[in-house]
Amino acid sequence: MNGNPRQAGFSLAGQILYKCSRQLALVHLLLAMALFSLSSPVFASNVWMVAVPVANVRAAPQGDAALVTQLPRGEKVTLVGRQGVWLQVELPDNQLAWMHQVTVTQAVDFFGLSLQNAERSELREAIKAAGVEVVREVSAYPYDLYNPAPWWTGATEMAVGYTPEDQMFAIAEITFRSQDDTEQVREIAEQVQDDLGDWDSVSGRRAEGPVEFEWQQGGVRVLVHRGWPDTTTYLTYEIPERFARLQAALQSR
Repeated sequence: MNGNPRQAGFSLAGQILYKCSRQLALVHLLLAMALFSLSSPVFASNVWMVAVPVANVRAAPQGDAALVTQLPRGEKVTLVGRQGVWLQVELPDNQLAWMHQVTVTQAVDFFGLSLQNAERSELREAIKAAGVEVVREVSAYPYDLYNPAPWWTGATEMAVGYTPEDQMFAIAEITFRSQDDTEQVREIAEQVQDDLGDWDSVSGRRAEGPVEFEWQQGGVRVLVHRGWPDTTTYLTYEIPERFARLQAALQSR
């Protein structure tokens, strides 16, 4: 993870627990979670975001079609269909129209919320509604900790971090503990691939050594990675600029 060297054998959630035991003497946390066979919930995302300063929305899938409206950067639309390089979308007012694919980027969803716009309070509610068990939610500290096993079989820990000043999503890491399971990292990557499409880059060999699959989408960096010889796999969602602010705030404490 950029700017955050992982201590050997520790997930992000594990590191947070370790730091809390030193920095926050009043907070005592233990994680005791069993291993489960891998079986993921279904990720589905058909939300797209405007990726240019102003995007034209047209009545038909062609450049000279009537202009329906214009949308600003960051506005969200719902994908309905495709025709070549044109996307049929549902606008915020429920109207159907067409946008060229270069003007939008797929939003990365997490528990049904777009990470680019997810606030701490609403993401907490969405996480709990999915059946995830709360390990620790303390608003004075930027990380919340969870047991995701009831939601995603095989997942053992989950940490979600937010920017201290405005409580916006910055990073989430889901841990899948394993031993001698060299195929696990690929299996998790393929599940993410079903949602986000082909990875942008991959490094390492599954048979041995560290492995990393990476996606860059809508300002969100998604990683499926492992170290070595521990085959534990980590699925990380990160908005780099926000994560940098979170780390800076922690280092100043």
